[in-house]
Amino acid sequence: MFMNSLKFKIIIAALAIMSIVMTATTLRDIRATEEKMFETQKEKAELLSERITHGIMVLMLKNMWQDLQSMMEGLVKDSEELKEIRIFLPDTGTIVVSSKPKEIGTKIYPKDLEMLRSNLGLNAFLVEKSGEEYASKLTEIENQQACHTCHSPERKILGVLDVEVSLSEVYSSIATLKKEHFIDALIGFIFMGGGFFLVIGLLINRPITSMVRTIQAIEKGDTTVRMEENMRNEFGLVARSFNSMLDSHEAAQKEIEHYHEEQMQRAAKLASLGEIISGIAHEIKNPLAGISCAVQVFQAEMSKDDSRRVVTREILNHIKRLDSTVKDLLNYAKPKPPRFFPCKVSDVMDKAVFFVYPEAKKHNVVIETDIQKDLNEVMMDPDQMEQVFLNLMINAVQAMPGGGKFSIEAQEITKGEVQENIKAQIASEEVLRIEFTDTGKGIASEHMKNIFDPFFTRKAKGTGLGLAISQRIVEEHGGEIVVQSEVGKGSHFIIYLPVVTAKVTV
Repeated sequence: MFMNSLKFKIIIAALAIMSIVMTATTLRDIRATEEKMFETQKEKAELLSERITHGIMVLMLKNMWQDLQSMMEGLVKDSEELKEIRIFLPDTGTIVVSSKPKEIGTKIYPKDLEMLRSNLGLNAFLVEKSGEEYASKLTEIENQQACHTCHSPERKILGVLDVEVSLSEVYSSIATLKKEHFIDALIGFIFMGGGFFLVIGLLINRPITSMVRTIQAIEKGDTTVRMEENMRNEFGLVARSFNSMLDSHEAAQKEIEHYHEEQMQRAAKLASLGEIISGIAHEIKNPLAGISCAVQVFQAEMSKDDSRRVVTREILNHIKRLDSTVKDLLNYAKPKPPRFFPCKVSDVMDKAVFFVYPEAKKHNVVIETDIQKDLNEVMMDPDQMEQVFLNLMINAVQAMPGGGKFSIEAQEITKGEVQENIKAQIASEEVLRIEFTDTGKGIASEHMKNIFDPFFTRKAKGTGLGLAISQRIVEEHGGEIVVQSEVGKGSHFIIYLPVVTAKVTV
């Protein structure tokens, strides 16, 4: 059916675009003409105002001010465009002379008085009055030296001349112009539509029909058919590209199958890990509950000043944290939102170092810290951020089984010192930078893009959730975590946290 053909749609689209362009161009021309006409009328108003002001001054100097009324009425009567002339007092707006005698003693239009007091009316302006539009010009009649014989020198302005030029003739001309433009556009539209129909039929419809026949043959199973490549235009390029696509189809299909197989293996791994995590979590929760009860009983039997209470208290704190970690593993897809409190990073870091130190000492890993004690407090969830620090420290220690050096640094910097690729993600101008550097095995370049993926791990043991959880926590704190690593030289993790002094959420 012709109306469903590409030829018809191209013609309609082309005509629609041309219609939009022609309409926009026509409207622009009409608008420009309107503006010129309006400017012309405003210039007329200014010119008439200047001449009338001169005439008024002549009459006043000759002490013939009684003739002002007849002069104004005569000017309006002799002009088709000049509709109204009046003089009003600037302070009260009372009309004292007018081409319409009935106006004398009444108040001027509020718009004129408003424009005068804002000094905008000293230039001609457009205004609507009583349902008709005018080009209006207000001119202050100054109390010149020659006028002091009849007027007190203290009065600076004797009155304000208001000249109104009608815009009805302008609107009539605009209506005629629009009609002429519409007729011209319609004629051009008809001629261009016919031309498009012929040109598209010859240059586009024929080669497209040939291509469609080739595609239909391929759909029926004839994979040997190819498009003609002898056309020296875009259709020839399409034909060559399509033929090349057919040649590489088999290779692409194999790649898709290979990718699908990898995804299936990944899904199976995730499912297995999920089952393992679930089982381990349940196996851990029950012993933890028993240990917690035992420690609480043991603590209850101690005296209040027993020094071992510090140890039991820390054991209970870690049991509580382990229980929370187990819950996080089970509910990784629905993580708990952080609870923000003003904290000192040094305090949170010291707690993390305290728990990692025995393992580091066991592997001959030296931990060095360089944390400013005068750092501002940062709004953070101390438990979650401690978990981040522990994850990075444990990974670093495990990366140095034969010993090494692990350094921790923290300092406040400005946003300008943050890496360019993550600067946009940091909201505050003051930023806390925390660096973890180890001299371990490092991370291979092919693994760098995956280290923050859930369940990705290079170790025989572990779930691969540590860095994924750490990244999520840092991002929920409005920060970013980045890594730099080289095989054989170690890894360098950097955490950027915004220095926020107001409580975010609880």
